[in-house]
Amino acid sequence: MDEQWSLEARAGRPPLEAVVFDAGGTLVRLDFEWISEMLAELGVAATPAELRMAEFAGRRRYDASAARAPRTPASGPHPVLGSVGPGEAYFAGLLEAAGCRHPVLEEALERLRERRTPPHFLWARPMEGARQALDALARLGLRAACVSNSDGRAEQHLVDCGVRAGLEFVVDSQLVGLEKPDPRIFRLALERLGVPPGRAVYVGDLRSVDEAGARAAGMHFVLVDPSGGYAAPGTPAIAKLDDLPALLASRFTLVASRSAPNLPSS
Repeated sequence: MDEQWSLEARAGRPPLEAVVFDAGGTLVRLDFEWISEMLAELGVAATPAELRMAEFAGRRRYDASAARAPRTPASGPHPVLGSVGPGEAYFAGLLEAAGCRHPVLEEALERLRERRTPPHFLWARPMEGARQALDALARLGLRAACVSNSDGRAEQHLVDCGVRAGLEFVVDSQLVGLEKPDPRIFRLALERLGVPPGRAVYVGDLRSVDEAGARAAGMHFVLVDPSGGYAAPGTPAIAKLDDLPALLASRFTLVASRSAPNLPSS
């Protein structure tokens, strides 16, 4: 660290070289449009915009359920969203907040399970602002990667949604045998980047998974929180992903890397 960086760090703006993203809920989002149509077939009226806000009830239910979930060698330190337990709590919380009740709730949950089973995708839409944010980070010279709790298809999700370009690599929990919030999966990405944790920020949507794991690995953290009420006090948060570059510029000394890709916006 040169003298200027030292001055910035002492002023509360540490150097930043890399941004690591979550996939589902961050770079790609749930197909709220499909969920809205599915619920309409079951007699439940919920617009995609209403489902976006209902999803935060799912996040809170997930966080609470994950805190109670037993840790076993078979399940790993944290179940992925596609698994039973906390994953079902997430979707039940979302659906109930959207007005779905028994017995329709059980049918809706079953349809969601089918929709996230290969070859289908449920996190099937690019997050609004994701492409713009990735392009802006590349122009700033910041390196970018992705770490996802997924079923082995995270990279394909990102390609299909048009947000793979700009990421140096994707670490998929299913493929490496580690799951967030285990700090080892974050450290694996940092090792591949060759960047120390204090010079990297993780951007994610779940406090119990993304924030807990990133902080345990020694990384900075930014929460994607369009609701404005999910983030813990003091946690940096953004309402939309294309707000990220400005937030990082306000909190860090951005260190352009020669290894940063110069990629097109397509």
